[in-house]
Amino acid sequence: MKKVAVITGASKGIGRAIAKALSEEGFSLSLGARSVNLLKELVEELNTEVFYSYLDVSDPVSVKEFATNTLKKFRNVDVVIANAGIGIPGRLDEISEDDFMRTIQVNLLGVWRTIKAFLPSLKERRGVAIVVTSDLSTRLLPGSGAYVVSKWGARALVRTFQLENPEVRFLELRPGAVDTHFYGKPGRKREEGFMKPEDVAEIVRMVVKLPTHVRVEEVMFRSIYQDPVY
Repeated sequence: MKKVAVITGASKGIGRAIAKALSEEGFSLSLGARSVNLLKELVEELNTEVFYSYLDVSDPVSVKEFATNTLKKFRNVDVVIANAGIGIPGRLDEISEDDFMRTIQVNLLGVWRTIKAFLPSLKERRGVAIVVTSDLSTRLLPGSGAYVVSKWGARALVRTFQLENPEVRFLELRPGAVDTHFYGKPGRKREEGFMKPEDVAEIVRMVVKLPTHVRVEEVMFRSIYQDPVY
């Protein structure tokens, strides 16, 4: 029986690259994102069994429906990758409350909702939960306070989930700058300090292939052209 992986924010960027990598590794996939047309295009490129649907992780009903339909399709899941995220720049004294709360809803509560929805299946399968945070989850960046707060919170979520659920292997994946729509239109050169989404996907590929007695709890990685700020 094929293993099943769930990926949120799968329509482009890091999520899309991870979907391709896990398809190559023989996983069946459940893909969620708000851009259903882009998901449909991706599915046509994948050589595996795929379920895909609209998913807004800031909406509890959307997450519940996505999880219910995924489990109806596959019964169980082995890997969950909470990748959906947004970034809204702004000083803390200037960002609007709506933008601040939107960031928290997606980057923090969205992670919580996603993991919680699939946790019973992950425990039954003794699976892997990967949360994509950022190299900013342990440091500060003026002008991006809401984003930083959300990622620090997501880091705490991962560790608390791990302590409460030892049957599941939790990983906080902490990439530095990646050439995605997060920074505008993709197309930046590696020499500018940006990794490619495929670089992140290779880390995920490595982790899911490790022996089941090995738990990787944190991976922080950046381009060699990005300053090593801690």
